[in-house]
Amino acid sequence: MVVRIAVALSLINLFAFCRSADSRKNASDARCEFGPGQNLGRVVNSPVFDGSPTVSADETELLFTSARHPSAPRGQQDIFVATRPNATAAWGKPIDAGGMINDSLGDDFSLRLSSDGKALYYASNRTGGFGKGDMYVATRTSRGDPWSRAVNLGPVLNTDAFEAFPTPSADGLTLYFNRSTTFDSPDSDIWASTRTSPDGQWTSPRKVSGGINSDRAEFSPALSADGNTMYFASERGGSVELWVAKRADRGSEWRAPKKLAAVNTPLGMTLAPFLSNDQRSLYFMSARPDTGDTACTPMTCFDRLDLYVAKVSCRR
Repeated sequence: MVVRIAVALSLINLFAFCRSADSRKNASDARCEFGPGQNLGRVVNSPVFDGSPTVSADETELLFTSARHPSAPRGQQDIFVATRPNATAAWGKPIDAGGMINDSLGDDFSLRLSSDGKALYYASNRTGGFGKGDMYVATRTSRGDPWSRAVNLGPVLNTDAFEAFPTPSADGLTLYFNRSTTFDSPDSDIWASTRTSPDGQWTSPRKVSGGINSDRAEFSPALSADGNTMYFASERGGSVELWVAKRADRGSEWRAPKKLAAVNTPLGMTLAPFLSNDQRSLYFMSARPDTGDTACTPMTCFDRLDLYVAKVSCRR
């Protein structure tokens, strides 16, 4: 049974200071926000499910999960990677990321690349785990080196439920993720665990407090570099859309989130956000409905989920 990726979202009305390309003066009266999403195109996207994008800090390496597996039963999700020479070039043709991180029978999904590009966190329903979906991590010495075999993050984080979208903070000391009874159950919430060093043990996780979780499903968290802005997907508005929440600092509560209006599509599904290192590109997956009066659901729109990117623009 194919796991239809426990989705994820991260929505945004990003207010920031912009610096003009031809001026050194602070544009303190400028308003910056993400515009509409742009489909990553036919080279990256396929006729079947493509989702859960994550990119390197320089935006020249894109990893994502796809059901395009050439030999496995249709719908099996594997991890693929695409590269490009610079952040403005077109993406090259994706290739399978290999057997060290992909399981030959299970689904691999919910990807999150660490800020230094040396750790790939993700989820899988492969055999040998603790529950319906477990979180794993693979590591590499440098981008030019191969990935290690994926390691289960263990029973402190993984339970007999469904865990997905393991999302590390930039310093690697906090891990956010979503947990639910099953991959598509409405009780999904965002949790967090901490550790004292990059090689330390994760503590028993707790639900994120403040305005993040609601009585509907929340999942696929993504963080800004300073850890004080969270993008995620939520069904609190009646459909799967991206939201954004902020806090004053790491010791403060998360404030009530706001919907990312320009990125979300009416009656569609928009989720699994990933913010670029410079906070000027938001990658996500989305499905648009076939007609204007029927909302997307995981059953009707799963194969139409594609990869998108929304860019920041600033105006006075």
